[in-house]
Amino acid sequence: MRTLQAFIGFLQARRGFPGFCLATCLGALAVLGHAPFHIWPAFAVSISGLLLLCDGASVRAHPIRSGFAVAWAWAFGYFAAGMFWVGNAFLVDADKFALLLPLAVTALPAGLALFWGAAGAIALAFWRPDTSRLLILTLALSLAEFGRGHLFTGLPWNLPSYIWLPGNTISQAGALIGPYGLTLLTFLVLASPALLVQGPACPHRKPLFLVLGALIVGIIGYGNMRLNQAGPIDPMAGSGPIIAAGQGGFSQKEVWDPSKTEQVTQTYLDMLDTPNAQNADIIIWPEAAFPFLMLEHSEVLAGIERKIGRRTLVVGSIRRTSTLNGDAYGNSVLVMNTRGGSLKVTNSYDKYHLVPFGEYLPLRPLFKALGIASLVAYDGEISPGPSPMNLAVPGAPIADPRVCYEIVFPNFNPKAIGRAGWILNISIDAWYGDLLGPDQHFAQARARAIETGMPLVRAASGGWSAVVDRYGRPLATHRKGAGYAYARLPLDAELTLYSRFGENLFLYLIFGLSFVILFCRKSFLTVPAK
Repeated sequence: MRTLQAFIGFLQARRGFPGFCLATCLGALAVLGHAPFHIWPAFAVSISGLLLLCDGASVRAHPIRSGFAVAWAWAFGYFAAGMFWVGNAFLVDADKFALLLPLAVTALPAGLALFWGAAGAIALAFWRPDTSRLLILTLALSLAEFGRGHLFTGLPWNLPSYIWLPGNTISQAGALIGPYGLTLLTFLVLASPALLVQGPACPHRKPLFLVLGALIVGIIGYGNMRLNQAGPIDPMAGSGPIIAAGQGGFSQKEVWDPSKTEQVTQTYLDMLDTPNAQNADIIIWPEAAFPFLMLEHSEVLAGIERKIGRRTLVVGSIRRTSTLNGDAYGNSVLVMNTRGGSLKVTNSYDKYHLVPFGEYLPLRPLFKALGIASLVAYDGEISPGPSPMNLAVPGAPIADPRVCYEIVFPNFNPKAIGRAGWILNISIDAWYGDLLGPDQHFAQARARAIETGMPLVRAASGGWSAVVDRYGRPLATHRKGAGYAYARLPLDAELTLYSRFGENLFLYLIFGLSFVILFCRKSFLTVPAK
């Protein structure tokens, strides 16, 4: 133990550039907790290390400034290592965007890390060398993650709650308290080992660890109860419609290559003739499956009409509409069938939450002056739909549609609560290559199924296509090449506690934790002043 404490003391003494590098490496280590690895002990070591580094910052001349620097450096490593694959999008059209790649892979994590830096500064403003510092850091970081998910359009990618493999025991707590509530508990539990290496300065740890132990037992017990109720995984159980959700197997560079347009088109038309598609009731293709405005290509529509039969096709496409101000473009989900005699679009949804710099330019005049354009442009930019909405799909319950990264936003469509029976997610994961991005995206999509109590159907080019039950367990998947995930849609959606109350439950946890911190400052957990 003395050797360990000496080593911890050495780490806490690092400052300046060595300290920055140490904190950054610890943050990068935490990424092993996320998909595709899900090594949660790596996250525990990393977040415990952050608490110990904050201990070191608390005894420096400027603790608040040092707390900001330590937490920012940790988070920079975390976001840089976890989201480096974003740079691949700038190589799809390398002639125009490759020069922006270094800026993208550093500016994005640097900006996101500001939330954590602010949390570190706030935590150090109230830091004391007792058990309450664990609660203070948990409170500050949880609020930082909530802010990251909501401010400036929000980007709640790789919330700490996603280290728990969706469909396994602990992930089921998302049905109760959602991803931000589970993030708070993740911080609280996995940072607590840092208290074990502190000796005289932290003598009253037993009550805290008893509470944490009871919390862990309760979460595991609840998860086991839910999964025992779920029963075995059976892709063809029940009486729901048969779903074939898949992709053509092309990289985004291939999709945008004019010489491959005919190949892409023919591949999707041929996929209507495969056994899975022939036996399905509903066929789902990805976001922007074709490299053109699908509704304006009569030959493609005629090909689908010849092959679709009585089945319903759900497909993503950029759609043009004429307005008084000129043409507008939407990133649309189209529901099509021939039940009226010819192929028609019977329902649609336009993506509401667009990707900054991907589908539109924030501060457009400034960035246009700098020669920066959005990655996806059709004579301008994509226009957002009016709001999240439900979508009627013939032969299936009402769907909650999400295009691409709309699926990473918890509680995205309040209109779906109690009305929709499943989540429909189409995406282009091929933008980000065959790296960590598609696995992380799929894990977050599965978390939505747990939280909302609705099964998930996903078609993603370059990523995971799947049918997932409401416990986050995949019933069928397809990852690479042309093909489908093939399964019946479960018809067992339920209203979870989280779907009823949303983020109010997280706010209750925040208020409760704040009360405990105030109580601890005056009670048995604090160390008497000497």
